[in-house]
Amino acid sequence: MVKRVKLFVNEFDRDLWVLALGWFVGAMGFAVAIPFISIYFSRVIGLSLFEIGLFFGVMALIRSTFQLVGGEIADRIQRRYLLVHTQIIRGIAFAGMAIAILYDLGFGWVAGFLVINSIFGAVFHPSANAMVSDILPPEKRLEGYAITRSAGNLGWAVGPAIGGYMASYSYGLLFVIASVVTIISGVVFALYLKTPNTVANNDKFRLKDLIAIKDDPDLAIHSILIFILYLVVAQLIATFSVYAVEIVGISEYQLGMIYTLNGLLVGTLQIPVTKMLQHKTFTFQLSVGAFIYAVGYSVVGLVSSFSYFLIAIVIVTIGEMFMSPPSLALTSKMAPEGRMGRYMGIFGFFVASGWSFGPMYGGFLLERYAGNPLMAWMLISSLAIITGVGYLLFAKRLPKELNQNKSAT
Repeated sequence: MVKRVKLFVNEFDRDLWVLALGWFVGAMGFAVAIPFISIYFSRVIGLSLFEIGLFFGVMALIRSTFQLVGGEIADRIQRRYLLVHTQIIRGIAFAGMAIAILYDLGFGWVAGFLVINSIFGAVFHPSANAMVSDILPPEKRLEGYAITRSAGNLGWAVGPAIGGYMASYSYGLLFVIASVVTIISGVVFALYLKTPNTVANNDKFRLKDLIAIKDDPDLAIHSILIFILYLVVAQLIATFSVYAVEIVGISEYQLGMIYTLNGLLVGTLQIPVTKMLQHKTFTFQLSVGAFIYAVGYSVVGLVSSFSYFLIAIVIVTIGEMFMSPPSLALTSKMAPEGRMGRYMGIFGFFVASGWSFGPMYGGFLLERYAGNPLMAWMLISSLAIITGVGYLLFAKRLPKELNQNKSAT
């Protein structure tokens, strides 16, 4: 067993493992606090589910725009530089949130620092995803994205376990911890990441470059479908947390355990699942993942206890493991030479939009069908079904060489 693990580790460049380590640490810092911010807004500030969703919807316009900007920047300056500095600035923003909460400065200050954190998180992700493609050849990228995603989710497993315990004592302390850990992530990148220099794109920047999607209909279809799917994926943070704690009545500690289970499953099973599916087309994996999401969130509407929530999250997590690495791998296969950052930025724009508008959509439905949560969660799940069918149809027009891992041909 040890020999097999060693052989697997040696298959990949050292920098991939450093990137994964930094991603793990950064995700842990994020996950210590962010899953509980919606509960803070609801319980302490007094916002409704719809108001919380509306706030995240406003953040969509900001975060999504900076995903595009981050992709353009990633093609013009060294990506390692971006990883280091974005994480340090995010750590400082977390510290600002901690001060705002500890000194009860009100919603405006907390929200302002959260927006700053989101902006630099939006710049971070296209660079990090593009760096996987810098480090690995095309045939290894699917597994590479599985590795970095597993690392991020292991951080997601550890963070809520800490946060769920600490939230009962102090919301502010959560963000102190998040600040320190996120800065450590930046230090890991600064000291140990030695990626080869990428060729900077020196083309004159034009605003219309940010909507390059109009020139690639395949990227446009993929982006629209991934946006619809992420409207569903996004329910995991704001909507589900408030629903489970404030409406159903599980404890914050139990909520932390649910997120920890999600992270542990992805962290330990993502690589085996990806290897098992590597001979399947990307669109097939995305479609099946979307249908599994639909089942998982329909189950959420049927249950009302901690133990059954665990079952629902296991189903949701299986869908997550099916769809996430192939969505990134497909994007990387579409990207022309020198445009990896731009394509990852466009992809990130639609992912971020889904993450941000999803809570507003879910919050509206849960308030509209307050007496019938099953109806609300079924309507949420219907978007995943639309996405699943969409990817099955998309497969008919997508060139074969783009729709599968090179090693599977």
